[in-house]
Amino acid sequence: MTLSPDRPPVGCRPVVLLVGLAVWLLAALPSASLTARAHEDAALLIHGGPIHTAQDDRPKVEALLIAGKRIIFAGSLAEARARAAKIADVHDIDLQGAAAYPGFTDAHAHFFGIGMREMTLNLEGTGSLAEMLERVRRAVGQGPKRRTLYGRGWIETHWPERRFPTRDDLDRVTGDRPTLLVRADGHALVANSAALSAAGIGPATTAPPGGEILRDDRGRPTGMLIDRAMDLVAALMPNEDDFDRSAVYRRADAVYRAMGWTGLHNMSVHPADVPLLEEMAEKGEVTLRLYNAIEPEGADDLYAHGPRSAADGRVITRAVKLYMDGALGSRGAALLEPYADAPDSRGLLQMTKAQALSIGEAWLRRTKAQAWPAHSKHLP
Repeated sequence: MTLSPDRPPVGCRPVVLLVGLAVWLLAALPSASLTARAHEDAALLIHGGPIHTAQDDRPKVEALLIAGKRIIFAGSLAEARARAAKIADVHDIDLQGAAAYPGFTDAHAHFFGIGMREMTLNLEGTGSLAEMLERVRRAVGQGPKRRTLYGRGWIETHWPERRFPTRDDLDRVTGDRPTLLVRADGHALVANSAALSAAGIGPATTAPPGGEILRDDRGRPTGMLIDRAMDLVAALMPNEDDFDRSAVYRRADAVYRAMGWTGLHNMSVHPADVPLLEEMAEKGEVTLRLYNAIEPEGADDLYAHGPRSAADGRVITRAVKLYMDGALGSRGAALLEPYADAPDSRGLLQMTKAQALSIGEAWLRRTKAQAWPAHSKHLP
């Protein structure tokens, strides 16, 4: 649960609180009285401001009573106090007009990629192309000159320049050090001339299926590689095996926790990372609730053994992530009509219709046989 300001009384300092372990079980709250024996651990009584439940039939309540890892009551303050009186140790939290909300969950993110962004050149939050280039300029002198300078997190949507960066932009600050900078969506990157040359990308290079090499009016690659075209420079990218994967996940968890998130739908998880994330959650090293959608290579094993749940349900693995197309911002999302700012493009499909139907039908047969629920976007 996240507590944040919601029209606090004049003169009151807003209260901000994170209760990351509480589970919203409002639909199944017991009506029977609680016994002292059932809840020996310290509890929290939260009241004094609007408490939003995200339930249509009961959008707000006066009070919450939390014991251990569960919300055990949501309703009137009087009833909450009566139940709290039967618990040995209760901490009283007065919101003083601030509001409480169910914990916010990021519905689509790449947990490992977030950590990698933090452990390489972080370009998140750059407000302009000029600011991004300045960050790159400062980073060029760090590390071996021949090693690729790799960064991630830029997005040009609100830049005053209102355009993608180009190889020429990067060349001015990187010189001959190969440089790859991945857009925030992970579906595009910009490479400098040194990187393009090292990868053998030139005017005659053909983009692989599902990818695009952006070119200028002369047919020269601009440095922007979209979706599968990024595979052309894969050999220049950092080797993930050189990073401590636990450290990468700890960094990602710290970033999201600092922003107030309590959960994340974790996309494209390497199957071998699932037990690692479960172990880290059990140890308290990963505090977010994770719903894992693994890469297709792990699908057969997932079906053979069924859905996984660990750390009291805080890490659940029961989905497989497929890439049907790219992302809207980098113009890789497949559209029925051309892009308004790119009339020659309707995006990029990563799978054919026949491939998608074949995979979907096979998995649906297996989900039916094993009584798994199937979802349209991420088949479990």
